[in-house]
Amino acid sequence: MKQFICFMLITILSAFSVASAADNETLWNQAAEYYDKGDFVSAIENYTKIIQRGYSNPKLFYNLGNSYFMAGDIGESIWAYRRALKIDPRMNQAAVNLEYARSFNTDKIQMEKGGFILDLWNGFTALLGLNGFLIIFTISWWLLASSLAYILIRGKDRSWPYYLLILGLVIAIFAGAASARRIKLDRLSVWGVLISQTADIREGPGDDFKRIEVGHEGLEFRILETRENSYLIELGNGLKGWVTKDAVIEI
Repeated sequence: MKQFICFMLITILSAFSVASAADNETLWNQAAEYYDKGDFVSAIENYTKIIQRGYSNPKLFYNLGNSYFMAGDIGESIWAYRRALKIDPRMNQAAVNLEYARSFNTDKIQMEKGGFILDLWNGFTALLGLNGFLIIFTISWWLLASSLAYILIRGKDRSWPYYLLILGLVIAIFAGAASARRIKLDRLSVWGVLISQTADIREGPGDDFKRIEVGHEGLEFRILETRENSYLIELGNGLKGWVTKDAVIEI
């Protein structure tokens, strides 16, 4: 009896998964048709429904970003492109469209420079992303372990295992440092973008505090702290202030 119940549950869940996948495919195809017809709002609605069901891939967010951009929603398009690149840092189409969407932001706030070496390091670590460097880190440790085992067993009279050991150690250090940098930037930092046309950046969390800057749609920043209705943000030039939550979408 228990086996029959388990079989029925598995059958029902499988049927539900197949139906859900088919439904998502229908939404996807409809969204593409809406986009081709210039009905970008409907395309956005369909892509959003797929995301709300728990599905996530770079192509989905890339298409959503294109739909938002064509609908004139610059902030949301930047958010969607960055979400696509968060999943797949090597998606060149999303990177190109992201830079183009950013060109429509009127703030033009330059990122605070950390120096030539740090900027070069950040750019290089973005090429493979966290997952890529973690894979390299894992492979390097297998190389280390294999080389060390060979040396301990029978490699005392040969020099090449020692070279492999040194190579594995160098790669492990490099990949570990790159992974740590991507974890700090991608996982430990919370980023946001303005989706309202303008938003006051104030000294404190509320309208009673002095306005220190005005941000415009598409402005990107790091979120440092959250209050009930406000975010403490840090702009690329180092300026810190508070904005209302309803003007922001978290990346």
